[in-house]
Amino acid sequence: MIFAIGDVHGCANELKELLNLLPLTKESTVVFLGDYIDRGGQSKQVIDTVLELKNQCNVVTLMGNHEAMFVDFLENPGSQKGGLFICNGGSATLASYADEAGNYEFPKEHLDFIRDLKVYHQDDHHFFVHAGVPNIPLKEIDLAKHKKKMLWIRGPFLNSNYDWKKVVVHGHTPVTRVDIRENRINMDTGCVFRRSLSAVALPGQKIYSVPRQTVERPVYLRDMRSRRVALRFEGILPVEIHVGDDSYAFETIDYSEAGLFIKPVKGNPDLPAGTELSGQIGNSDGATLFDGKIVRNLLIDGVHHYAVQVDSMIPVDELPLPESFPVN
Repeated sequence: MIFAIGDVHGCANELKELLNLLPLTKESTVVFLGDYIDRGGQSKQVIDTVLELKNQCNVVTLMGNHEAMFVDFLENPGSQKGGLFICNGGSATLASYADEAGNYEFPKEHLDFIRDLKVYHQDDHHFFVHAGVPNIPLKEIDLAKHKKKMLWIRGPFLNSNYDWKKVVVHGHTPVTRVDIRENRINMDTGCVFRRSLSAVALPGQKIYSVPRQTVERPVYLRDMRSRRVALRFEGILPVEIHVGDDSYAFETIDYSEAGLFIKPVKGNPDLPAGTELSGQIGNSDGATLFDGKIVRNLLIDGVHHYAVQVDSMIPVDELPLPESFPVN
């Protein structure tokens, strides 16, 4: 029997409870649909649990968009792609690997796990993937062309009635309960967003689910050398700021999920401390909408620089669709 498990996002306790519910044998296959890490506080423990499970049954581990961002961060932390890992809950992942001094280190076994993840898996009746697939026959899937969509796609796939000849089993888009349709099954029931973690047994489509056990405060890699809530990372990310009807282009000097230090790209706007604003960080996959306020206006070499407190972030990729729910 095959069991497919939706997005875990650092919810290790719930994963262990769910696995205990499943009638697993040595002949069972468990397919994880990606997004093991980020946002929840136990990303390291989730990977430990998946690795331990490989000693009990067959395990297939697929890549999610969050693992793809993690790889970008590992390869170039200061790049826009690497930076968007932090802005999409990656700071919680780093915190799960950190010691009391805030220093983090990744075991080789965990790095190998991340880099060895598959993009898809299939059997005679099902096609397993993180986000979805384009409207083409599955035999025409080309990773060089379609990998990005398979990790990130939402609307065009979710609204499609295309017959892929196999049922596509996926996660990525949070829904309130497992969504079973003729051509696809959505397994992301938003555990990290105070919902549940779910598995489906195939081919019978029996659902197993456990609720979120605890509601924790946002988890960040702490800066142990200052009073900041989260460690700031250096690097340039494009930032678009909206104040009332006005918009401004900025870029980061350093950033975290809780705060930004930015300078203007065009012009030299003079905005007072206390100004409430909204905006977007990044302009590619992983771009994030945020709300916040200016806490300091610093004049450096005649140019106004701003320290911005971030009050909430919503990844553009996870804006609510029908039957999904807001995330923050």
